[in-house]
Amino acid sequence: MKEGEDLEQKIKAVFAAQTLGREKAEEIAALYRKAGMEAIFRTETDFEQNRCFAEQEGMTHLLYFSDKEHITMVSFADEMGGFTVEILLSDLQLPKI
Repeated sequence: MKEGEDLEQKIKAVFAAQTLGREKAEEIAALYRKAGMEAIFRTETDFEQNRCFAEQEGMTHLLYFSDKEHITMVSFADEMGGFTVEILLSDLQLPKI
């Protein structure tokens, strides 16, 4: 990354959800898009299919909402091969608009 580049501009995320988290996932994806980041919302509810899609498309993250508060975040950007972590919506660093 070059000096002065904003890390947030490198985010390319897939947002997906189970039924209970769909509305919140769409809302957060819209915030990322409004901030100029690449954010795709998928209606597919299967976690593994979304993970495979995100990885094949070269995305940096998958944010999978189980409901309005619980998110499984997969990062493909880590130099060690990526990681998966369970987080709460309150843990999510939202983009500055």
